[in-house]
Order: sequence, then structure tokens, then C-alpha cells
Amino acid sequence: MVEAKLNREYALRISGVGALLVGMCVWSLYDGIVAWPRQNVVMEQVRPALLATNLTAEAWNDYTETVRSPLREAFHAKGLSAPSKLIKKLSELELPQSDSANIQLREAQAKQIRKLFEGPVYSAHDLSSQFVQAAVTLVLGLLALGSLVLKKAKRFIADERGLSGSGFNGATIAYGDIARMDWSKWDDKGIVTLTLKSGLRYKLDGWHFAGMTGVVAEIQKQRPDLTPKSNAG
Repeated sequence: MVEAKLNREYALRISGVGALLVGMCVWSLYDGIVAWPRQNVVMEQVRPALLATNLTAEAWNDYTETVRSPLREAFHAKGLSAPSKLIKKLSELELPQSDSANIQLREAQAKQIRKLFEGPVYSAHDLSSQFVQAAVTLVLGLLALGSLVLKKAKRFIADERGLSGSGFNGATIAYGDIARMDWSKWDDKGIVTLTLKSGLRYKLDGWHFAGMTGVVAEIQKQRPDLTPKSNAG
């Protein structure tokens, strides 16, 4: 008798994926509920000082190894750290050196900077997107882990009497009931699709289930006519 059951290596990989997705869910919830709202509160405390100072984006982010940038200094004066997203948004407003003397571009930049300082670091849309991401990653993570639970209970058994086990829905299948086998994915993926005369189909997956090679070999032994000609002999 040969038996195939959940492949430990496959199970570890999928468990890792599931845990990673659940971790991403927790991280997204933390950002949406705690971290990002906290950054918005920080911005509210420093906003008056930012709006009272008229600097270009280049000047706000200008710094040396020993001197903080005016933006970081404004937050530091309140005992706070400048939000990284705010620093990034300001850097995106910096003009190329070739355009630095263009008055119209400078005026447009000043309006964008003021709009940036007047608003929250993370908008309501940013916060809601974290909850959507949390929901999606949680569902995907639970699906990955749930699939392992279902597959862990499966057994594929082959002996002289036929095929049995929960992988075959608990029935005993006589070898004579097998109509055909699809070997097209066997060499590349270790998958054989078995079709019964009744029309029922079973996927025998050698990657998901350890020992499946032995089950397939027993089928070939009992039904050599099902072996593809290229593998016969």
C-alpha cells in the first residue's frame, strides 16, 4: 500500500505566505488606526509655524550634515519628527535648477506648498485604503491557511484493491473504473488528472502531496495501458 499526504515543504511555504498576509493585515490596521492618524495630529501642532514661513520646496528640504533642514527643524522645535511622507511630497515639488528663476513656476509651487501644509499628511482616502488593504490581505491569508487545513486531512491511498482515502471522497475506486489519465502536466508540475468512466475527475498533485509519485506508480502498475507511450517500458 502506498499513501500520499500533505507535503511538509509545501505546507511550510503556504503557511509562511498566509502568516505574511495576516501580518500585512495587522500592519495596515495599525497604520490606519494608530500610526497615520498620529502623524496627522503631529502635523496639526506644527502647521501654524509652517504656514507662517514662506520658503521654496528646495529651501524647506535643504540641509547639511550638521544642520537640519528648515522642515525638520520646525518639527524638532516641538519635540517631534517630520513625517517622511511630508518630506517626500515636498521633494516632489522641487523645481529643476533650469526652472528655478521662472516666476510663474515659483508661484505655482508656493500654492502647492501652502495646500500641502494646510491639509493632513494622510487623507481620509489614505486611511480608508489601509482598511481595504487589511480586509484583502486578511481574506487571502485565511484562504491560504484554510486550504492547508483542508489538504492536511486528505489522504490518497493506492493498493492492489484500488484507490481509496479522503482524497477520493472516501470511496474505493477499482482500477478498471479509470477511463483515462492526463499526463500533460506531469513532467513540469507533477500533476496527473485522473478521469473515471463515470465522469468524475481527480487531480493527483505531486507537489502538494508527498508520496503521490508512489500512488501514480501503483496505478501504472495495475493499469499499464494508462501509461503514456513516451514513458512506457
